[in-house]
Amino acid sequence: MMMQNDDAQLATMFSGHGLRCTRQRKALYSALAATKEHPTADQLYRDVQNHTSGLSLATVYNTLEAFCRSGLAQKLPAADGSARYDANHEAHVHLRCTRTGRVADAPEELSHKLHDSLSKDVMRKIEAALGFKIDHVQIEFVGEFQEK
Repeated sequence: MMMQNDDAQLATMFSGHGLRCTRQRKALYSALAATKEHPTADQLYRDVQNHTSGLSLATVYNTLEAFCRSGLAQKLPAADGSARYDANHEAHVHLRCTRTGRVADAPEELSHKLHDSLSKDVMRKIEAALGFKIDHVQIEFVGEFQEK
């Protein structure tokens, strides 16, 4: 996952994913990639609006959808209809708190262990039984974060 604000790198990355490189997109992607908080579109808008002129909430939503379609971000829908976004598009496990709505990443090593343990044979059988081609697997654990 790219976490730099370097304009040339962002322009190359956007171009490689079929997106125009605008200052709004650069600001939004930089803010999204810099956080592990999995923000909502509203949160991202609040974080970026003061230093990005001409930014509307509609632009934030449209840009996030473009990032998701192009593979630069993941959309993490919630049961209540809201969504959170993640610039880390590599396979990893999310933890969603039912009490607060907070989404966090499981430790990278444990995420890799879980993904690596998935049976390729079972996934092929699922594909065959349902006529469904699996592109990737998203794993989310739902529960509550415990006070320490």
